Amino acid sequence: MKRLKNFILGLLIVVIVGFLLFMYIDHQSIKQYQDYFYQFNWFQPLLIGLSGLLILIGLILFFSTFKPTHRKPGLYKDYSDGHIYVSRKSIENTVYDTLKKYDDIRQPNVISKLYNKKNESYIDIKADYLVPTSATNIQTLNEKIRNDIKESVEHFSEIPVRKLEINVRDQRKNSNEPRVV
Repeated sequence: MKRLKNFILGLLIVVIVGFLLFMYIDHQSIKQYQDYFYQFNWFQPLLIGLSGLLILIGLILFFSTFKPTHRKPGLYKDYSDGHIYVSRKSIENTVYDTLKKYDDIRQPNVISKLYNKKNESYIDIKADYLVPTSATNIQTLNEKIRNDIKESVEHFSEIPVRKLEINVRDQRKNSNEPRVV
């Protein structure tokens, strides 16, 4: 969604700047088009409005660069006798260690995101893996894995897991799509 928003915003800026340049460049070949548009009463305020819109978009983009992000590469946990740093990699390694306990899991892939807001920190985890078709009950296995991952990460980091997404990939060679379970 962010890419689409940036694309539309960039396209809008290019169109407005191109239009403003077209109207203010003093060149003989486009003079008749400029004169045609200048005869309308609404055209001059439109150019001023487009310039103002371009300035407003530029100011919004400028000030949005100073907006703080809540997503962090690691989190500090403060205690009475000091603090500890929990990195994203350590959370992912904890999830990998948890997944190693299950024999039915193949090729796990884990992505974690750590967030730190004013008074709360939390973790989002996304894990996907292959399960052989010979596994008996995949839904039961997924629920067991989900509870085990949540418990082990919260025990290790003492930070709550807000969102835990688990996807089972299809084992066929030419399909990387998640399986519907």
